[in-house]
Amino acid sequence: MELKLLGAGAFGLIIGWYLYYINRYRKGDVQISDITTVIGTIGGAAVLKLFDSGTDMFGAYGIGLAAGFFLYFLVLIILVGVSENFDADWFLDGRRRNPGPDYGYGQDARPTGAPMALPPQPAFHGQNPGQVQNFYLAPDAAAPAAKIPLPVLAALNPNAQKVIDTCKSAWPAKKDACNFFAIEVASQLHITLTGTADQIVDQIKGSGWTSIANGPAARSAAMQGKFVIAGIKSGDFTEPRDEGHVAVVVAGDLNPGGWAPSGYWGSTAPDIASKGGSGAPISQCFRAEDKDKIVYASRDF
Repeated sequence: MELKLLGAGAFGLIIGWYLYYINRYRKGDVQISDITTVIGTIGGAAVLKLFDSGTDMFGAYGIGLAAGFFLYFLVLIILVGVSENFDADWFLDGRRRNPGPDYGYGQDARPTGAPMALPPQPAFHGQNPGQVQNFYLAPDAAAPAAKIPLPVLAALNPNAQKVIDTCKSAWPAKKDACNFFAIEVASQLHITLTGTADQIVDQIKGSGWTSIANGPAARSAAMQGKFVIAGIKSGDFTEPRDEGHVAVVVAGDLNPGGWAPSGYWGSTAPDIASKGGSGAPISQCFRAEDKDKIVYASRDF
């Protein structure tokens, strides 16, 4: 019998300890209703099945429950007392000192305050909004449900696709220099470009080329199937460089900042060159600080 009493007490001790643990890290305070909730969750009927309310075992269970509950609280008081970051204010309203410069909570730390109940998940109740349901009174009038057609995306301009395909084919062999890459793509489209990046920027400012105001307008021109070049001369960068840079603008998305169209490019810098073969926004080869200095121009082919 003593062994049974000891076991009942230990069982209550574990539950009491766990009760305070989950409450402490749920919202930082303890209420009588929490005892009812937790004990009811693990099964009040199950507890009475193990320990009949009219026996000493049930009494031992209750003593163990109380001991576990308050023992955790006692241990917490001791730990707070020896800590440099916690004091009695933590028990009152959760205040504590912020961690020092060499301490932190870590990337996977969860907040101490969280509701016990799971948040309701949004759900749609009723007929699928993508399908129209028809009701018929006569059995022979039944007809299949009509589905709303999905929108069809417009096909890319053939010339816009041709520029993209040409860039993809030329990039592997010409990715090591922006001017060589632009010259090769232009050549395959029967357009003449020559010289360094600085010279190419001068050329697209000349006759036969149409000046474009900014990146979004350059994207629109590329979407229309025009051949579009973006470039900055070496001395026009915010921090002047030894050489300029040019890129071919293609149909695609703008960067998140909304100023850089998609494009292809080469570069003598391997890290810049490696990004130029996927049709990424040219913000990956031109800095945001230089965006207003980029020269855009287009021409038909």
